[in-house]
Amino acid sequence: MKRNSLIAGIIVAVFAIVCSVNQVQAQSTSTSVSINNGVHKYSHRSGSQRLSIEYDGEIKIADDDKSIESISRGGYLLIRKTSFGERREILAEPSSSGVSYEYRVGRRVQEWNQEAQEFLADVLLDVIRTTGIGAESRVERFFKKGRLNGVLGEVDNIRNDHIKHVYLKIMLDEYELNDQELVKLAQYVPSELDSDHYISEVFKDYSDKFLKNDATTNAFLGALRRMDSDHYVTQILTRALREDLNDDALIKVIEAADVMDSDHYKTNVLKEVLDRRDLSDKLVDAVIKASTEIDSDHYATLIISDALDRPNLSDEAFNNLMDAISRIDSDHYVTQTFQSMLRDRDVSDKVIEAILNRLEYMDSDHYRNVIISDLFERQSISSEHFTSLLNTVDDIDSDHYASQILMKVLRNNSLNDAQYDQVLRKVEDIDSDHYKVVIIKDVLGAKLTEKHLMSILDAAESIDSDYYKSEVLKNACNLVQDASDDVKSTFRTVARGIRSDTYYGRVARCID
Repeated sequence: MKRNSLIAGIIVAVFAIVCSVNQVQAQSTSTSVSINNGVHKYSHRSGSQRLSIEYDGEIKIADDDKSIESISRGGYLLIRKTSFGERREILAEPSSSGVSYEYRVGRRVQEWNQEAQEFLADVLLDVIRTTGIGAESRVERFFKKGRLNGVLGEVDNIRNDHIKHVYLKIMLDEYELNDQELVKLAQYVPSELDSDHYISEVFKDYSDKFLKNDATTNAFLGALRRMDSDHYVTQILTRALREDLNDDALIKVIEAADVMDSDHYKTNVLKEVLDRRDLSDKLVDAVIKASTEIDSDHYATLIISDALDRPNLSDEAFNNLMDAISRIDSDHYVTQTFQSMLRDRDVSDKVIEAILNRLEYMDSDHYRNVIISDLFERQSISSEHFTSLLNTVDDIDSDHYASQILMKVLRNNSLNDAQYDQVLRKVEDIDSDHYKVVIIKDVLGAKLTEKHLMSILDAAESIDSDYYKSEVLKNACNLVQDASDDVKSTFRTVARGIRSDTYYGRVARCID
């Protein structure tokens, strides 16, 4: 029993020592990269090992990756490796015979012998894969040997996403891949590169190569779904939208935007789509449908407003637009959207009906007032919709906002007698005598027909306050004196409803 406990204790102690060593090594690992005036510097330290690389100019590597074939004039390559306290370095420079080398162990210069050549051959592949030196010639070599698979086989051995993306971009720049290879590459890039930044660097400038048929397009957009950063996905998609894409490809771009989490970036892509001049009804409809999946009322409104600016929306697109608006919770943004619909245009009865339906679900009297006022001021309203729109005033709790709407409507010189009377019947329904008087005094200052005046006197009869009723009748006095006997009779009837002798006396002598 004691022996088992001792063994267990030793195992735990050894495990702790290994973990401690790993932690120390992880803590002492660091990498730095800099480029200044064309001079590239790279330094990597891991525990007791350190590799430093510095180079300038164009460096061509031999096909076996074990020696340097040439260095451009004025260029050089300095490799310094330290391992367990021993430092060795090679300085390679161009010469008349090709490349000259200086080999050092510690601080002492050694002759360029087999040991030096073996050290260069041993370290050079790591240098190449770390810095990207000779990448173009190496991509050419691997592609000639095995096309895409040949290049990817080498990229698999590169640990740095930056260098991986350099190889992949060179291949996409210089060589035509077939559809099968493009599908494989689209699947490979997000699985092999960890950084969304470098994934986007590979994809964003070559979307035209991928977005050419269903297979390559699906693979390309499927790859984007594996990226975490909506920022970089947006960069790729907005760059893709500069290409001459057909409707099917654009639908897939919209679908790719739809799966992004960020409403901000989703909106950026959808607005880019809407900015295209040649959009079909099908595409506009797809964008509008996508806007219904945007959680933010602010961003949904941006898309809907842009869609509204497009001429000749189809019935289906319009119905989806109304559905999108119905999903907006904020009365503020609903109002913004409706104002976009009404601005500088005559809208159809279909639009007015949609607005009337949405008004029913609005909470804010302020925004109801804004929309209803805009409709009355800017649109030619049919008799049917005039009544429906006027009835929406009943849903407004605030007498202040109701009175603002009714005053604006009564100022409309195009109202016929029946409509004028309809509006004044709504004035009678206002609870506040103060606001009734405000409306009636306002219209008494306008040019009125006798029928209008009769309707106003009928509305005045609904005022409970003797003071306010007398105020209205006093303001109507001059108009009534020149009116017909029917108008005067109505005036007297309203006046007799005043209970206070004082207030009655102020108006009775007007026509007596």
